[in-house]
Amino acid sequence: MENRNSQKKRTRQQTDRKTVIVLAVVFLCAIGVITGVQIMLHRTIDRYDPEIIIGGVSVGETDVSGMTAAEAEAAVEQTMQQYGAETVTLTLENGGQAQATLTELGLKAKNLERIIRDAVDYGKTGDPVDCYKILKKSEKNENHKTFPVEYEVTAEQVKTVAQERLAGQLKSPVNARLTQENGATVVVEDELGEAVDVEGTVANLNSLVGGEWDKKGGEVSVKLTDLTADITAETLSGITDVLGTYSTYYGDSSEGRTKNVESGANHIGGTLVEPGQEVSANDLMAPYTEENGYAMAPSYENGEVVDSMGGGICQVSTTLYNALIRAEVEIVERYAHSMLVSYVEPSMDAAIATDLKDLKFRNNKEEPVYIEAVLSDGNITFNIYGKETRPEGRTIEFVSETVEKIESDETRYVATNDSIGTMYTSSSGRSGLVAQLWKIVYENGEEVSRDTINYSQYRASGKTVSVGSASDNEAETEKMRTAVSTQDETKIKAAIQEILAAREAAETEPEESGGETSEESGGSGTENTEEEETGN
Repeated sequence: MENRNSQKKRTRQQTDRKTVIVLAVVFLCAIGVITGVQIMLHRTIDRYDPEIIIGGVSVGETDVSGMTAAEAEAAVEQTMQQYGAETVTLTLENGGQAQATLTELGLKAKNLERIIRDAVDYGKTGDPVDCYKILKKSEKNENHKTFPVEYEVTAEQVKTVAQERLAGQLKSPVNARLTQENGATVVVEDELGEAVDVEGTVANLNSLVGGEWDKKGGEVSVKLTDLTADITAETLSGITDVLGTYSTYYGDSSEGRTKNVESGANHIGGTLVEPGQEVSANDLMAPYTEENGYAMAPSYENGEVVDSMGGGICQVSTTLYNALIRAEVEIVERYAHSMLVSYVEPSMDAAIATDLKDLKFRNNKEEPVYIEAVLSDGNITFNIYGKETRPEGRTIEFVSETVEKIESDETRYVATNDSIGTMYTSSSGRSGLVAQLWKIVYENGEEVSRDTINYSQYRASGKTVSVGSASDNEAETEKMRTAVSTQDETKIKAAIQEILAAREAAETEPEESGGETSEESGGSGTENTEEEETGN
């Protein structure tokens, strides 16, 4: 019995070994087959350039077969340019509209770089069997693979287009303001404005171009949001005391100067100055251009009166200066005019000259100050509002004192379009002087302090004599202008006499000789340099 069991055991062991050997052979064969297949598959895949898209592949509507990634991206961008030419109508709730192309709105393909990369890798990465099947289809022109593209617009460009083309159709916010009514300060309420809700508008545009887009333009609603005014009634509610006020008269000015005074005042009026903030009057009023509301008018330049854009705005800065010092706002920078002005006493003026002279002030108080400009019956008035903290019974006065008078015996000669031989005094000149401005403080009617807050020197100007230089003879005109440029009266009169004498001789010469002469004429037309003596 024991021998029979041992024999069975040996038989099973031999059978098991044979099974293992067979299985091993099968496994090795399978490995060999798989390896062979893998080698064959990879050899097929490796025949294709990994950076070239296989045939039959499209990105969106663009066939990118045989292209590199860069070429495919350029091709898609070119197709997108065609879509970008489509026009979208942006419509406001109030019916207002503006149009823009999709290119202007920043049309772009979402995740384009990743999509192009997927197209390049298609058929060459992933499962080798799948890749082999894809490549074989491509070789037979049976491969048709499209990588879908979703489009969107760019928020920044939508914002730019909306600001450029819809701004004029949107309601602007209105600042709250302070004014005087029946002797009392009144706060006029602010009003909300409208602004484009860029995020909401972009979402509406993306609804048009996203998903199953027909590649056409269309109409899109513009989302709006409230726009708060810079200055609200709440901001002004605690600063309604009039700290200082001052007026000057401009009603007899020329049309251009009137326009400049009123425009400058309107640019400054409505300004809110926070505690510690420094403000430039020139910055508030500039630039001095027609687009900004200014015109040509007389002004001072280097001690002379000349026409300039914005002439007259110095009356605005002067009126503001006087209101500020009465409100006891700190003056950081102030300059006198080169010559005296007619609308305030000496040392009470404040000149403006771009890059040279400015009126700058700083709010030295603990609360904001508000500047109101009032234009009425030819008067410009500035009211400075704030919170009154000065003691009751304290008053201030400003007094101009002339320290020295300056006269000029200078005579200036200017060439004019009058005929040669004409000379007349066109201006008798102006006196100059040195003045100082006193600030006098009273308490209950008693003077408690007297301080000088500025010294001002004003240039004297002598008389101006106009000298005619117009002639049909260019040589005569040139001779007169050369004489005038010497500013020597003797030479000017000698030139006049020489020209007139030559003319007289030419007129009498034919009678003496009995012959005929022809009249010689030169060019005509001269430059008018006569200056208008007008205050700034």
